[in-house]
Order: sequence, then C-alpha cells, then structure tokens
Amino acid sequence: MTRVGLALGGGGARGAAHFGVLKVFEEERIPIDLIAGTSMGAIVGAMYAQNPDASAVIEKYEHFIANMDYGSFGLKYIAADADQDSHLLQKFARTIAQRIYMSSMGHRSGIMKPEFLDKALKELLDRGNVQDTKIPFGAVATDLNSGNTILIREGSIRKAVRRSSLIPGYLPPEEEGAKLITDGGVSEPVPVDSALKMGADAVIAVSVDPAKLPDLEDPSMINIMRRCDLIRGIHMSRAQVEKADVCLCPDMSGSDWSEFLSSGEFIKAGEEEARKKLPLVREALRRKRPWFLRIFSN
Repeated sequence: MTRVGLALGGGGARGAAHFGVLKVFEEERIPIDLIAGTSMGAIVGAMYAQNPDASAVIEKYEHFIANMDYGSFGLKYIAADADQDSHLLQKFARTIAQRIYMSSMGHRSGIMKPEFLDKALKELLDRGNVQDTKIPFGAVATDLNSGNTILIREGSIRKAVRRSSLIPGYLPPEEEGAKLITDGGVSEPVPVDSALKMGADAVIAVSVDPAKLPDLEDPSMINIMRRCDLIRGIHMSRAQVEKADVCLCPDMSGSDWSEFLSSGEFIKAGEEEARKKLPLVREALRRKRPWFLRIFSN
C-alpha cells in the first residue's frame, strides 16, 4: 500500500498551523503513515506521533502557550516589528532594548538558555523514544561541522526534538562526537527529503513561510539579519516542496516567527489551507495508488 508521509516545516510560532492541518486530515480521514519534522514542525509532529488526536494535542499546546513566560525566552527583545502601528516611542524603546540585549551576548553561542526549551518540551511531549511513537517519526537537525542534514530516528524524543529546534543564534548548538548539532531549518526547512528517506511513497509538505514579505521599515542590524535569514530559508523551502506530491502553504502574511500568542490564528490558517487543498491531496494520493486499485476507485 501507498505510504503517506507528512513533512512539517519550521517557522517558530507560525508552525502552530500544522495543528490545523492535522485536525482537518483527521476529520477527513487522510492517512498519515509517517511524519518528518523540522524545528517547530518537529515539536508538532512529535506531539501528534505520540498521541494521534488532533483535539488533544491542540488543547495541550494552547494551554502551554497561555501559561508560557513569554519574556523568559527573550522574545520580548527580539520580536520583529510586526506591529507596524506601534507608537514611535515604543519602537525607539524596543530598538534600544534590542541593542542592549544583543551587546550583552559577547562570545556566547546563543542568547536564550537551553533549559527554557527543555522545560517546554517536558510539558509538550511525553517521556519516551523516537522509535516508539504510534506514528513513525523523524526529527531533522543539522551538523554545523559537515553541513549535513541529520535525520534522528531513535533515542529520547525530547532530545531529538530539542536538537531539531536549536535556532541558530538564539540557542547554542550541541556537541556529539565530531558533530556540532543545530536547528534542522539550516539545511532542510521543509523536510521532504527526510520523509522520502523514511519510506514515504507520497509526501504532503506543509510550509509556513510567509507568501509575501512586508517592507522592512526598521532596517536595524538585527532586523536585517533576521530578514536575510528568512529570505534564505524561503528559497530553501521552495526547493524542498517542489519534490513533494502536494504542498500546503497556510496564509502567514504579516506574521512573525515569534508571535506565539497568535497561535489560534495560525491554527485556523492551517485548517483553512487544508480544507482548500483537500481535492489536490486526495488526487495526489489517488495517483500514487497501484493501477489496479485506481481502476476500482474511479
């Protein structure tokens, strides 16, 4: 039978859209035989792979977001100017805070403490191993020394997802032997290749990159760096999704990766895109079925 793989891309808070996609697929009985996830896609994918119940994992995630110490993650200093209508003095104060925060980095390899991510993963994921999930799962990371993509298929699931989510510059990479491991989005922002390596015959990719970028109204150093990284990631994502059988791209216009408090809007965007693309998804899966099964399904 055709093995259907889901490739969930990274994108920070925007990755909550993956929950909406999963909810619709579950309701419409779209089969998911394996999941590959990058960064936030790994978090969502691991949650669902452990507990294939969209309503339950959405409830758990929304409870976590509602009680998250937003400031402890450093996001209050590095959030982008998504609020373009902010008062001039507020923008000025934020810019000064950003500069002070960035200047305090010194020679550190990340501006956020890893324990904050560990705490989040303990709340979102059950204890267990990658190879023991109810739906086969793989977390995608990157080796900074070799430049290679790492597909993690075994070992602690929290550790695997943490390594997939080590956003460069924000969270320090982890050493393992000759490897220096960081976020999977560096090499494979939408893990279509990894889903294929896991044995998928048909791949449904979900990319949460914004379709259109707003003008960069505040060209500060940090905003320029973040915009360049976003543009590079978008082009890498496009190269990956071209290999998928169908790609879902929820509307992320005007959104930023750090807007975790907007998770409800992102989930809704994922639902809307999944319902819109259902005919394409069904047709893509039908084409992948053996010819004799396609005859009887017509």
